[in-house]
Amino acid sequence: MALITTQQHKPLTIFRLVMMSVIAIDSLKNLPANAQYGSSLLFFYLIATVAFFIPSALVAAELATGWPETGGIYVWVREAFGKRMAFVAVWTQWLYQLIWYPTILSFIAVTIAYFFSPALALNKTYILSTILGIFWIATLISCSGLKVSSYVSVISALVGVIIPMLFISLLGVYWICSGHTSQIHFNLQSTVTNIFNENNFRLFVNLLFSLMGIEMVAVHASDVKNPARDYPKAMIASAIIILATVIPSSLAIATVISPHEISLTSGVIEAFTIFLSAFHLDWLKTFIIFSVSIGSFGIFMVWLLSSTRCLLIAANDNSLPRVFQKVNRKEMPTALLLIQGILFTFLCSAFILMPSINSAFWLLTASSSQLALVYYVFLFTSGLKLRYTKPDVHRTFQVGKSPALLWGICILAIATCLVSIVFGFLPPPDITKNQVFLYEITLFLLMSGGFVSALITYEHCQKKNKLL
Repeated sequence: MALITTQQHKPLTIFRLVMMSVIAIDSLKNLPANAQYGSSLLFFYLIATVAFFIPSALVAAELATGWPETGGIYVWVREAFGKRMAFVAVWTQWLYQLIWYPTILSFIAVTIAYFFSPALALNKTYILSTILGIFWIATLISCSGLKVSSYVSVISALVGVIIPMLFISLLGVYWICSGHTSQIHFNLQSTVTNIFNENNFRLFVNLLFSLMGIEMVAVHASDVKNPARDYPKAMIASAIIILATVIPSSLAIATVISPHEISLTSGVIEAFTIFLSAFHLDWLKTFIIFSVSIGSFGIFMVWLLSSTRCLLIAANDNSLPRVFQKVNRKEMPTALLLIQGILFTFLCSAFILMPSINSAFWLLTASSSQLALVYYVFLFTSGLKLRYTKPDVHRTFQVGKSPALLWGICILAIATCLVSIVFGFLPPPDITKNQVFLYEITLFLLMSGGFVSALITYEHCQKKNKLL
């Protein structure tokens, strides 16, 4: 069965592809968590970039140019390990993103709260109602088609991500140059001491998560004018933009807010508020809040549409009930988007059950990060196996002429993922000793439940197909 879209028009240019890649990863939401590293941020970013980000970009580029049809991870894992494992991989991808959605939407809700009253940032009722409203608005926009969604991504990337990140980076530089006190000190002793802080190993999972998604736009490969040529170029350009914006902007936040006082949800706006007040630029605050909200909404849109289109590929391959194959005239997976919205609405109860918004934010981020790390193990192992089992498939981009380089980066990346999964079970600082077991068992059940539900769903569909 050909897993390609029937659209004849190819709406994605290199520029749009780069913007979608940038907006999928380059999130201001991740900056407060990254800023908690303080002076050791550069060290951990170097490790994450070399051991994970670059390998994922390279392997995804090779796989996308070898199998450029729509499908992304589903097609790659199916070619390497068969249909069952392909479904488990794409289900894991969809599940970790579904769990992650409340974190990005809560960030938007907290940001919007500064339009009215910062106190709303701690109001669970406000947070819950706002994220649900934004989610369903984004779902309706997604039904309008890929072209509309790509326009949203371009505007969001430029106005809501790149410009604010560059601006806060410049503010951080000017803060130091103008003689203001910095909360971090770049000297060898404090940096080395900070590196071995237990909390930094706990944060490493979040740091990796902030670099995930470079392969997400591969699901739209058949909507690119020349995927074999354009996709690798877009990945290189995206990686450069992402690293050049996220590192200095994270350091800028750490410059004005102590790592122990950074809020995971409102840290970005708090940092901007300090900068703008110190430099008598308060009149820019409204524009900053608007820009950050737009950027975060664009990030959410990219992930929302990409994950559901991957599931649509699985549904068309008879790995899901046929009802999920339903699309509208724009070929958007309306049935999947509706079911996803219902599940998401129930998932948001985490914000009510957890003792604080920060705790809920951490649990959801940790859960999605753990599942995402397993998903990337699928990605790297598929890249390795296909080099040997499908050597005749032409790849416009290839990681090294011999398999040695591919082996090296994949083994390094897989090891990084496995070690990070262990780190992910370390509880956040604001979880009391009595809540540690509940936190760890909840995290374990979410992970194991994801894989079990994938296998049960797949086997049920296969048995039902045999009876038809």
